[in-house]
Amino acid sequence: MNSHIELFRIAGIPIYLDMMFILVLLIIFAPTYFATGDSQLMSIGVVVMMGLIVSILLHELGHAFAARLFKIKVSHIELTGLGGLAHFERSLPPSVFIRSVVFLAGPAVNIALWVIFEWMGDTLMSPESRLIGFALLTLSTYNLYLAIFNMLPAFPLDGGQTLNAWLDWPLGAQRSVKVVAGLGLLLALYLAVTAFPSNFWRLLLAFFLFQTNWMAWQSAGRWR
Repeated sequence: MNSHIELFRIAGIPIYLDMMFILVLLIIFAPTYFATGDSQLMSIGVVVMMGLIVSILLHELGHAFAARLFKIKVSHIELTGLGGLAHFERSLPPSVFIRSVVFLAGPAVNIALWVIFEWMGDTLMSPESRLIGFALLTLSTYNLYLAIFNMLPAFPLDGGQTLNAWLDWPLGAQRSVKVVAGLGLLLALYLAVTAFPSNFWRLLLAFFLFQTNWMAWQSAGRWR
């Protein structure tokens, strides 16, 4: 059974949803919001979860529209169990400037959302709209976390991709991949150690980062 469904298209870009994405979010938010039996907390949880989905989608659209500035098309955007992914129709050009703009556009969107949600949340923190204000402030914090996490030096994160682009010229493609992949493996180890034994989400991220960076390390061949 195919768990991927096309939700809609934005500026001609198909947006696909993997149902695992919703399941992971429910697992993350259930203890705090949905398993409490508190109707107010459940309402906040719905707003936060939907806002986070929109934030991740806007992050990927940031990559897509930045790529269009350089005539690079995105075939589709996918929301998966580990976040979002913009699929380019062709490889990005070797230009450090172009790659930096495209990869950093996603975190830049999250920084903008962090500021916007914080301002909106502070504005609405009155007795009449306290719940929505709290939800918006929570979304502001999540967007800050998304920006910071995506800037970490590891594949396939935006920080890792940007660092790889900058190291490619002085070190060469093979060595730059080795450096970023090595940092990614160290990050995966750190996440695994700090997540053990009960933080399921962090353990899942650690496994994903380890797998991705280990494959990158092996694909780069022997250090020369």
